[in-house]
This record gives sequence, C-alpha cells and structure tokens, in this order.
Amino acid sequence: MWVVMSVFPFGSIAEVRPVLVGIADYAVWGSVFRDFDSSINLYASICGGPRDCSIVLYRSLDGISFREVGTVISDGLTAAPFRFGELYYIVYVDRKRGNRVRLAVSRNPDSGFKDEAIIATPQVFGNAAEIDLGCNVYMRGPMVDLIVSNILPYPRNLYLLRFSVSGNFVMARPLVNGSGVPGPWHSLHNASVYRVGDTYYLLSASNDYSQKPYRGYILTFIMDSPYNVSDSFRYVLIDATQLSKLFVGRETVLGADTPSLLVSGNEILLYLSVVDRSDGPWNLYVIKYKGENYAF
Repeated sequence: MWVVMSVFPFGSIAEVRPVLVGIADYAVWGSVFRDFDSSINLYASICGGPRDCSIVLYRSLDGISFREVGTVISDGLTAAPFRFGELYYIVYVDRKRGNRVRLAVSRNPDSGFKDEAIIATPQVFGNAAEIDLGCNVYMRGPMVDLIVSNILPYPRNLYLLRFSVSGNFVMARPLVNGSGVPGPWHSLHNASVYRVGDTYYLLSASNDYSQKPYRGYILTFIMDSPYNVSDSFRYVLIDATQLSKLFVGRETVLGADTPSLLVSGNEILLYLSVVDRSDGPWNLYVIKYKGENYAF
C-alpha cells in the first residue's frame, strides 16, 4: 500500500501495516524499544476497559511482525520501557491501585518485573483526576525524564517528570498546554521526546475533545534542545482521519494516540494506535517512512 505524502522531517509514508488488531475489547497502546541484541520489544497495554489494563510483551526482528512473549505487569497502562546497566525498567500507571506513576525493575525483559517505587501521584500534575504517560524516556546518566499528561479534566496538558533510576522523585513542571480550542491542538497527551542526530522531536497525540466524533492527530515539535518548546517549529504530522483508508480501509473519523518512534539508519517506524470513532476499539499500527533528502 503506497501513497504519495511527504512530511518533513520523516520523509514520505511508504506503508501502513496493522501490528495488533482485534485482540482487545477496549484498546491496545504500544511502546517500542530496540534491545542490545537488535530485537524490538513492544510493551503493549492491553485493555478490556478504561481501568482494566495489563502490559504484555511482544517481540519482533523486523518491527512489523510481532510474537507474543507474555504478560509482564497485570495492572498497568502505557509502559515506558528502558534499560540501564544490566537491568530493565518499566514506568507505568496503575489503574486499580490509585492511578499513580510506578517504576518496575527486572533482570529479564520477558518477566520478573517487581515494583521498585511509586514515583508520583496524579495531584503532582496540575491536581489531575487521572494521568497517562508518554512511551519513551530521555536519560542523562541516572536521571530519567518522562512526559506525563492529565487525562481528566480537559483540556489535556503535558508535564515534564524527572526521577532517578532508583525511583526517587526529582521534580515535575508544566511543559506545554493543550489550546482548549477546537482543532488539532485542543488536548495534548501521550507525548515523548526523541533525539535524532542533533535535533530533538517531541511527538504528541492530540484529540479534539471539543465536539464528537473526536478527531485525532499526531503533532510534532522540532527543538534545538530538550523541552525548548517555546522556540520550537511545530506542525501536524498525522491527521488520522485523512489516512483512514490506509488504517481501516474506508473513510471515517479516527482518533489517534500514543506515538512511539523507532529510528535505525534511514529506516523510520512510527507506531501509533487509532480508533474508529463509530465503533472502536483502539488498535495498534505502524507507519513505515521512506527517507528523503531535504535542501536547507
């Protein structure tokens, strides 16, 4: 499936492929990272309902076809996995134990994760009623940065959370707010920062919750330093509804959520979840980009 669509800086969309479709009653959201052996680990939040989620590991060698390994956390939403030294870590939000940000640790990426610490509560993030996470951490030594969003109340906004690999809270501060006005910038959530070369990219989901059906987008902030949002170049990377034929085979309004980026050389894979607002549920797809040269 090929289309002509060029989006700076990722290139043109070469292919859209389903990754995990039809395996959950409510939603599938995924977070990917490449391990030292070049395998790709996908920690997927598999949800039977808004508060009934577990984190399941899937593995792939090509980033397209994944096989299930098993459940790693029985009550968890939106895993942010990383490795430090010989240990594997997952930051997640519990849905049945207070909606708090937790850190789990294991020596094995496949199993054995134990809670190390409760990092933060929803009240830290603008006194939110519910929170959610981005799926990628940004690390400098033993310090870990993660972007957190309030789920309720609307509009959704982004906060920077910093903690140590041992789970000690360092700080949290507002990063950027959803505009609250109708359109692509209404509510920002499930965002992550990625460094590619000397440039930093903040990828954020945004859904227009001002009116139904809620239309979803993936937004991009291009920054010269981490979290320099005020001076960033920003634009709509994906309007999921415009690409609905590629995702679900027909024209319909789609929501979009949880962008997770994987870059290896000239290969760029963007994982995201979309939902058909007419009948659901949320399913996980991958967009493969075809690299292009840009003149500056």
